[in-house]
Amino acid sequence: MESLRTYLAYPFVRYALVAGVMIALCSSLLGVTLVLKRFSLIGDGLSHVAFGALAVASVLRLTAPMIFVLPATVLCAVALLCASRNSRIRGDASIAMLSVGSLAIGYLLLNLFGKSSNLSGDVCTTLFGSTSILTLSELDAWLCALLSMGVVVFFILFYERIFAITFDETSARAGGVRTGLCNLFLAVVVAVIIVLAMNLVGSLLISALIVFPALAAMRVCRSFLGVTICAAVLSVACALIGMLTAILGGTPVGSTIVAADMIVFLLCAVIGMLLPHLRLRKMASAALCLMVLFTVSCGQKQPSQQSDKKEDAKVSAQKENADTTKPAEVQKEAKIDVDLTKVNSNMVYVQVFYMMQKPEDYNGQTIRLPGVCTIMKNRVTQQRTYNCNVLDSAGCCAKMIPFKLADANAAYPKSGEAITVTGKFQVVTENDKTFGVLNDAVVEQN
Repeated sequence: MESLRTYLAYPFVRYALVAGVMIALCSSLLGVTLVLKRFSLIGDGLSHVAFGALAVASVLRLTAPMIFVLPATVLCAVALLCASRNSRIRGDASIAMLSVGSLAIGYLLLNLFGKSSNLSGDVCTTLFGSTSILTLSELDAWLCALLSMGVVVFFILFYERIFAITFDETSARAGGVRTGLCNLFLAVVVAVIIVLAMNLVGSLLISALIVFPALAAMRVCRSFLGVTICAAVLSVACALIGMLTAILGGTPVGSTIVAADMIVFLLCAVIGMLLPHLRLRKMASAALCLMVLFTVSCGQKQPSQQSDKKEDAKVSAQKENADTTKPAEVQKEAKIDVDLTKVNSNMVYVQVFYMMQKPEDYNGQTIRLPGVCTIMKNRVTQQRTYNCNVLDSAGCCAKMIPFKLADANAAYPKSGEAITVTGKFQVVTENDKTFGVLNDAVVEQN
């Protein structure tokens, strides 16, 4: 609980939790319809299209890539819908063509025209979503939340039409429902969900976020409304538990959420086999939802009164002895503004990411940073730059902060050595590039 409070103090963690819960909710609502209509693989197809569009946006250096990625994915969703009506190219073939082609073209463009120094890391985090949700800005988080709310409102308003076209389009058309227009709207909304879900689980894992909650709910519920509500509850609970586990344990966010979805699906499958009667299935569904909610609430429960008293006594004792008996090590730690040796690899990587994105927010602060020494050499001046290199939990994405030792005569660490650098973060501008450097640094070998 103490670690959770510490992590929740970071704004980007709160943004990630809000955006992740909303994305999981809207993806589960239409996931039931996609599974019943046997369109489960459309998530894979559109996610690869979104990856290709994101690659184009990266090559064009767009500051807001979603402005380009979202319309491109929507157009491809409409194209898939039109292709499914053509007898020459059936739906599964068109999805395969578009998805594989977009993935290949996107990766090719990144290799040919990409300017990133860590291409493999950027591709890895986009495909698997290791820390993408934790690097959302406040604007991105609000945009995800608003688009997710729009999907929820769309589902509520058009619930009856979605129900009709899910089970029998012919009867719905005979009853006066404009099925073509409904399918068009459905394709557009699915495209929006895919673009949002890329931030949560990455391109390759989106289908799991859509399919697993729906299939799990179908094992314990029988009505369309019951399956939809149960899928929404399970999806939100798994996303919340997966994100908290990844934040506390330092595991990749996307794969942790999918692992939670798989575990819940297996539990629901076992319950569905053991409880064959319809009434018992409904009771089991309600019990499962309550159990998930209880688990989430327990995770947010406050410590007991006794532990609070012990903690208060400990804090008061520290305050009384602060001026007289405070050890030198504790005084040294008190001067450090940002100590990244006390958090896991995910949080270290995300903090360094924000130091590189907004260095002015950390200007003048004393930073303590664990990582690996990396030496860069200028080909023209032959000058060496020493950096503290940090990796995310997946080991694919890396960020570097340069450092300069306080003692000019001290020996710098060798390349590849595990180090902990403590220095004063200062903003530097060179060649129209603004970045941060740890000056007056002290290096400890790990």
